[in-house]
Amino acid sequence: MFSSRNLIAGLLALGFAADPAFAIPETLYSGDSPAESCAAGVAVPGAASTRLKRLCEDALTDPSLRAGDRAATLANSGIVSLRLGDYDAALARLDEARDAAPANADIAISYAATLLRLDRADEAVAALADIETISDGNRHIAYYNRALAHLALKDVEEAYRDFYVSAALKPGYAPAERALAQFQVAAE
Repeated sequence: MFSSRNLIAGLLALGFAADPAFAIPETLYSGDSPAESCAAGVAVPGAASTRLKRLCEDALTDPSLRAGDRAATLANSGIVSLRLGDYDAALARLDEARDAAPANADIAISYAATLLRLDRADEAVAALADIETISDGNRHIAYYNRALAHLALKDVEEAYRDFYVSAALKPGYAPAERALAQFQVAAE
């Protein structure tokens, strides 16, 4: 004879186990989700630690992470690796982020920065070839990174042009202004 406890357990096993609402439980957090905490950590200029890297990597295991958030978290993990000097890991995560969100052109900024650290300036220039697709708020950084790549390739004229555009897009952007101060433009 079945007890009511066994009957309820049997009904749950048969009826509710196939219900999609129970297939993937909703994940609730008190406070920020791991992906949000990762993003907040990366938003601090220069922030990098093994703790932040672990936080970003743990966030990638969250089954409730939406596709766009996953791509952003992949990029953030890559940025932390870049800041920690682990360039191969950074490039791998940024490649994954680009594959996950090909429409997000801003990923190319960090991707190019990583390529520069790996002494692959020609690839960095190529990564920023479609610079006009990068968001307006970040385009000055893209021009700056591409200028650095041109400089590494000894293409001084292109480097100067990109530094100039970077500074023009964001007046007061110190890295571009410092770079431009190193140039002397000669009259022809």
